[in-house]
Amino acid sequence: MEFDKKVKKEFSGKNVILLQGPVGNFFYRLAKKLKKYNAQILKINFNGGDFLFYPKAKIYKDKEENLTQFYEKLFKQHKTQAILMYNDCRLIHKKAIEVAKKLNIDVWIFEEGYLRPYCITFEKNGVNANSLLPRNKNFYLNQKACSKKSIKEIPGGFKYMAFYAFLYWLFSFLLAPFFNNALHHRTLYPFEFLFWFRSLYRKYFYKFAEKKLNNKIYDLKKKYFLAILQVYNDTQVKYHYKKSIEEFIEETILSFANHARAKSYLVFKHHPMDRGYKNYSKLIQELSEKYHVEGRILYVHDSHLPRLLKNALGCITINSTVGLSAILEGCPTKVCGKAFYDFEDLTYPKKLHFFWREAHAYRPNPVLVCHFKNYLLRSNQFNANFYKNSFLNHKSKNFN
Repeated sequence: MEFDKKVKKEFSGKNVILLQGPVGNFFYRLAKKLKKYNAQILKINFNGGDFLFYPKAKIYKDKEENLTQFYEKLFKQHKTQAILMYNDCRLIHKKAIEVAKKLNIDVWIFEEGYLRPYCITFEKNGVNANSLLPRNKNFYLNQKACSKKSIKEIPGGFKYMAFYAFLYWLFSFLLAPFFNNALHHRTLYPFEFLFWFRSLYRKYFYKFAEKKLNNKIYDLKKKYFLAILQVYNDTQVKYHYKKSIEEFIEETILSFANHARAKSYLVFKHHPMDRGYKNYSKLIQELSEKYHVEGRILYVHDSHLPRLLKNALGCITINSTVGLSAILEGCPTKVCGKAFYDFEDLTYPKKLHFFWREAHAYRPNPVLVCHFKNYLLRSNQFNANFYKNSFLNHKSKNFN
């Protein structure tokens, strides 16, 4: 398997430190694999959730301001040659990356797949907007000719993720006296599970309550623009947009009201992972009235995303990987934040207020899209799943 080859090539016989991984036992399984290649592994735990899935590890529970000193001492003592982590924007990881760069230690980052849903990202030095991927169309056009590459279907990953996330939160809460939970990038409140139950309730509620709304949107073929909402506390929003989701909503509606054609619509698609935490219905209604576009702004929680993208006039995103999905669908895409896929002939280059009337002329270059996707599959996208043992054989399905 390609991922196995990558791991063996990069880490055989090396001293490797694992920081926080995805929720679940992925890092534990990864460590076993690395040890088979004679790598020396040290894991660091920062809360009870980390401990649950990787008990035999070094614990850090000191203050934030002492992290840099801790890393400097540990990396030198361990003679560290590489550090691995999930997400490069978490505070504990940003500090580690700074120290690693000073000491010439390799930094490798896992992230959810750029090519979803059956891939994971494994990239050196940075992911998402921090990725060192070239933002130059000619680089990709000069790569190998496009070829169809089969991506194996890995069903059932979400239920594992949801279960692991619950266990992670539960043990972070139960073992809080032994750790410093303030270091975590998200809150670990005692009643966090209430948001998850609300999310589950809303999922089934919206399935029925929004049935007519979804049918209305599906009937509006090539008459609407699709705006993608991201998780309100997503690190990609925090560090690579530096505005709130509420600001994104208002700026998008204002621009639409002032510059879009009178017969067009704007559809906001809620993020499924934010279902239990946020509901922007009231805000969107108030802004629709404020900017005199009542009836033309639609807000939906659970829709079939590929169908929405296929039928949209264009897609507006902050920097979600849905933007890349839109590009793969041939949908004109405007990026409002910073994203690794935001460059000439893939995305719309001008300001948002021009997009409403010019989107049709800025469809992604299909040849460039094919080369770009193939390069990702060769360089940092691996057909795997963090939340179940995806290194087994699975039913193959071609998604090209």
